[in-house]
Amino acid sequence: PAAPAARVGAILNSTSSQLRDDLLTGLEEDDATFAEGVRKAIFTFANIAERVNPRDVPKLLREIPQAELITALAATLPAPDSPDGQAATFLLKNMSQRMAAALRDEVETRGRIKPKEADAALAAAVAAVRNLVEMGEITLLEEDEE
Repeated sequence: PAAPAARVGAILNSTSSQLRDDLLTGLEEDDATFAEGVRKAIFTFANIAERVNPRDVPKLLREIPQAELITALAATLPAPDSPDGQAATFLLKNMSQRMAAALRDEVETRGRIKPKEADAALAAAVAAVRNLVEMGEITLLEEDEE
């Protein structure tokens, strides 16, 4: 039963957040158990705060292209209470204060982010996490671990 959910999760990992949310809502109405399996298989930018070990943030930041990181932060920081905003805050908290201050300055001058640009930047950050996991550089925390 996990394999189909994992396959659907892998597909949804590369879709826009709007489409992913819409599909998950539909899945939950039809089959809540399957939808839960798919949710567990999905790894999005919002999952960074709960699944990436704070000690691994510096490795992750070296893997994300700076322009993409700035765009991702600029897209998510305006909503600090959203899951994506919490992930951005988590990244900033777990880097040097000097680097966080420099990134915040870049974010302020960045201006408005188009949704398509935001999705691409968030996808680049998620791809960096997946790449580090595949290379064995980091290990993701399980949902109930801290």
